[in-house]
Amino acid sequence: MRIGLLVGALLFVTSAAHAQPRWYRGDTHVHTRESDGNRPPEEVARWYRDHGYDFLVVTDHEKITDPAPLNVALGTGGRFLVIAGQEVTQQVDDSTHPSGPRQAHVGSIGPARVTLPLGERGVARGTTVAATFARDLAAVRAAGGLPQINHPNFRWSVRPADLASVPDSTLFEVWNAQPRINNLGGDDGAGHVALGTEALWDTGLTRGTLLYGVGSDDAHKFDAMDDAETTPPGGAWVMVRADTLTPDAIVAELPSPPGREVRYAMRGDERYVRAVVTDSDGRRAWAQPVRVGRR
Repeated sequence: MRIGLLVGALLFVTSAAHAQPRWYRGDTHVHTRESDGNRPPEEVARWYRDHGYDFLVVTDHEKITDPAPLNVALGTGGRFLVIAGQEVTQQVDDSTHPSGPRQAHVGSIGPARVTLPLGERGVARGTTVAATFARDLAAVRAAGGLPQINHPNFRWSVRPADLASVPDSTLFEVWNAQPRINNLGGDDGAGHVALGTEALWDTGLTRGTLLYGVGSDDAHKFDAMDDAETTPPGGAWVMVRADTLTPDAIVAELPSPPGREVRYAMRGDERYVRAVVTDSDGRRAWAQPVRVGRR
């Protein structure tokens, strides 16, 4: 058993729309040698298949790694599925930010084509993180992808105001299993105090934006698996309840509220309801939020 991962995070995504759905375990954010990972796509996908995952979204930077040969090699009998994806490596120039350009990376799940970031070498100038989110999320959807806001606290980059105009049903990476991603928030040493990603999620939800949480690996390194300072796989994942293991079914059910087995007695003053389960070792599972009443 590996020791030293931040927290093994489990994010439940479920829908009661189908008569006999089942749970599928997957990861929506991982890299291969096609961008900045250190192993070829087939080796990366095989790791996930062999460790009990049902599906994987390969999200290489500015590239869609073709899932077809991976599914031929590894998806025998419909027991494992690789879904096309991409990470839009958007940065935003901000002279006031102590860590350099602010990071506004967006994942694209199931796109038909690549979405390129704004700006030279992906650094947008004369604009804001909120504006690049608006553009990039819309561009991902136009390309046929489901957008996901990745590691919002990477280099303390995303602030509550940046989420004000994000559209409903956007995925939000509430837990990224890499080290140095600052999931729990804190002080960057330069006077900037950041919310943890879960509190940032709640801030968006309270303001009326229905963001659906995701936990994912963002894995790059598939060796030195006992070294917590690398970026290994297996630290966070999603559970999706769908009727079939197909790209359409998985992508459709990712942004879905909890199913009928979830029960909560309303007080009447809630804007939304969600649940977190924590065990004695600090591992956490998040249920998706349900909006209550009017926006």
